Amino acid sequence: MASYLRDTHPLRLGRAVLLAFLVLGLAVAGFQQAIRADRTPGSSPVANPCGTFAPGATSILPVNPGNTQVQVDCAAWQAFIAVNWQADPRKPGYPDPAAPWASFGAPGDERATVWESYLGAADVFGGTKPLRGSWQARRPAVKLLSRTSKFGDLDLTSIAQAGSGDHWLTSQRGDVTYYEIRMNQDEYEFITQKNFDLTTAAGQLACASQPGKPVSDGPPIKPPYPAGTVLRGGLNFPVGQANGWDDTDCAGNVAAYGQGVGAMEIKAAWTPLPADHSLDYRYKTAQAEIRDPSTGKTRLVTVGLVGLHIARKRFPKMPWVWATFEQIDNDPDEAANGGFSAPAIPANAHQRPSPGYTFFDPTCTPAKDPTYGCRHNMPPTPCGQGGICMPYDRPMQITRINPVGATANRITAYAWGLMPPRSVFNYYRLIDVQWPQAPLRTPPGPGLRTALTKGDPMPAGAVGGPSQIVADTTLESFQQTSNSCFDCHAFAPIASPKLMQAIGPNHLRRLALTPKGATPPYASDYSFIFLAETKH
Repeated sequence: MASYLRDTHPLRLGRAVLLAFLVLGLAVAGFQQAIRADRTPGSSPVANPCGTFAPGATSILPVNPGNTQVQVDCAAWQAFIAVNWQADPRKPGYPDPAAPWASFGAPGDERATVWESYLGAADVFGGTKPLRGSWQARRPAVKLLSRTSKFGDLDLTSIAQAGSGDHWLTSQRGDVTYYEIRMNQDEYEFITQKNFDLTTAAGQLACASQPGKPVSDGPPIKPPYPAGTVLRGGLNFPVGQANGWDDTDCAGNVAAYGQGVGAMEIKAAWTPLPADHSLDYRYKTAQAEIRDPSTGKTRLVTVGLVGLHIARKRFPKMPWVWATFEQIDNDPDEAANGGFSAPAIPANAHQRPSPGYTFFDPTCTPAKDPTYGCRHNMPPTPCGQGGICMPYDRPMQITRINPVGATANRITAYAWGLMPPRSVFNYYRLIDVQWPQAPLRTPPGPGLRTALTKGDPMPAGAVGGPSQIVADTTLESFQQTSNSCFDCHAFAPIASPKLMQAIGPNHLRRLALTPKGATPPYASDYSFIFLAETKH
């Protein structure tokens, strides 16, 4: 019989011992414009709130995602450190073993980090070159950024009010924010596995509709399977090697992918920085060729990272864990009666005074802002689509609806305490992590359809009310009171000819809830990457 947890298998136990050490350690940053009375420069080191989950000066991804909010937040900070480590120039997706901790986040260092050496979703689904074996392909030194919505050309307003390609974000400098999506080697190798081309709608359907097989430590079990046999396979991303667990391919055969750390997706938000490089010291920077959404013209600029989603599927948290980080200057908190207040940010003696908010003007007046009238978090409407015409270069007034909680701030404080003094990552903080509290009673198998289980997430998301919404103000700017990660991603389907047709305004692909009584589409394991990126 297939077993979900097989603790005695010697090979798996050996793998687990090799993987089973978790290192972490971190500390705090602040927004000098938002100094509170309790903030004092050069304050004493922050006590470790994480226990054995404490992040540290290491490039190793955490093995255990954690089982409490504190543990999950601590593991998220360690993941942030690991993926932002300088990448090995000879091995994409791996950290450079020669990179010292003192160089972590060195200002002006534009060499690729680990996550930047992952493959871009557009590259994997582009269909312009053979995919299998292309992980080692050389990555371009300059980013090509044209996406102005994290969902690309998807319109998800009907399922979760999660925004669409019609929405963009403009900084106070009049620059549009650009987005990119990348996947780690584990996810890439699953998508390009033998016998199933998951970059096509047909390949996704073939994978999701597999009958599945049992996975057993004993002799293979052949059909007909006994009642209650757990079947594996289908479109289920790997969760990584662990004691008592083996990943499988679409057909249900035991398989190993990438580095055995579980599938990961990274979503990054970038803003052009001043040409005089005056702010480069407080941003993770990169060179990018950006495409102006109004004119279609491109220009080479230095961009700064303003938001980062780290989504990871890791045993045993198989419905994924979503962590989000932001640069500390982004915006203030929303206050009563349409006001705003400086965010509560831990002290960090290594920070310089803030130059001001990137996406908010405290001195805004309707006369200065005829487009938005200083209204907070107002979604834009493209010119030519009716209603108010909002040019791409008009600055927006973005505020954080749900202030960052004390737990996340406490762990950020600890993480900042580990940072090299000049590291740009002294200017990034954890916003929140949404994770599944309830483990799956059975492993993910074939034939799963939307909506998938949410696993009793923490924070609860929409079901818990606005205060339970996890949102990044650069990635979910206009839906901070509507839905969290699980609320939307539980409905993510595979691509299909019908869904790939442009049926909405601006040729956006619109995803709607399945009508009552109709068969819902096959699920894509919480990832919109298939629907957003599939071209054929």
